Parts: sequence; C-alpha cells; structure tokens
Amino acid sequence: MYLCKRKTNKFRNLATLIFLNIAILSCSFSPVNSDSEIIVSKLKFDLSVPEKIKNNLSIFVKENEASSTEVNIMKFEFKENNFYGGENLGSLESEVVGSIQVNILNDEEHTKKISSSRRFNTQSLNPLAQKELEKLMRVEIIEDLNKKIVLYLKTHEDK
Repeated sequence: MYLCKRKTNKFRNLATLIFLNIAILSCSFSPVNSDSEIIVSKLKFDLSVPEKIKNNLSIFVKENEASSTEVNIMKFEFKENNFYGGENLGSLESEVVGSIQVNILNDEEHTKKISSSRRFNTQSLNPLAQKELEKLMRVEIIEDLNKKIVLYLKTHEDK
C-alpha cells in the first residue's frame, strides 16, 4: 500500500510540474517588440550625447516627414559618488549615475529625465581596479539608458 501512494504522489507532482510549465510558458509576454521601428519627423542630439547612444537610436528610430513627432535628446551627464566610512575613512561603496533628458514634441510637449545607476563595493579594490570598474559601469549605464529611451519613445509613438 505504501508503494502505491508513493507512485500516485510521483505522478501528481509530475502532472503539477507539467501544468505549471505550460502555464508559465503560455503567459510569456513582451511589452516592446524590438524589431519594430519608431517613426519621427526629426531626431536631434545635443553635443553632450555620446556616439554609442546616437548609433543605437539610429537603428530603432527612422526619420519620416509624414510623422508629426520631433524628438530632442539632450543634457547627458555622469555623476560619481563615493561613500566613505570605517576606521580609516576609506571608500566603502561607489555609485555611478547616468542621466539624459528626452523631449518629445508633437501636439504637446513631453519632457522626461531618464536615469540609470550602478553601485559597487570598493572596500577591497585598489584605485586602478576601481577606475576600471567605473568604466565598465559607464558602459552598462549607457546600454541601460538606450533601452529606456527606446521604451519611452515607443510609448509616445504616433498611433
């Protein structure tokens, strides 16, 4: 009798796992299709915007005079913050924050400041390793800002 209960529990658990897998896979949902293009009449960049953001947006954003939307991307900046503490007041943590302003002009004006930040522990890092890690964080922040800008533009696209 013990073996029969064990087999039924095994099949019940297997059936539950299969049902959960089907339910999770069937509910996969993508809010933004990265294959589609965003159509605007003009796309302008400030001098502070890095080339990597310009190149990425040129892939997703296409200019067409038929659109009534104008996009201005400006005021890109990085800020680095160090948090000090401990017995010898050394740097415990560093934070790199990147921000950019996106201005959308169509029937009305929409302005949004998009930012991304990364924190990392610097207690066990020497100054050279800390500088290299900051460079890596800057690259990650630019990639994250690219994604956020495309998402923001996608939500304000002409219908």
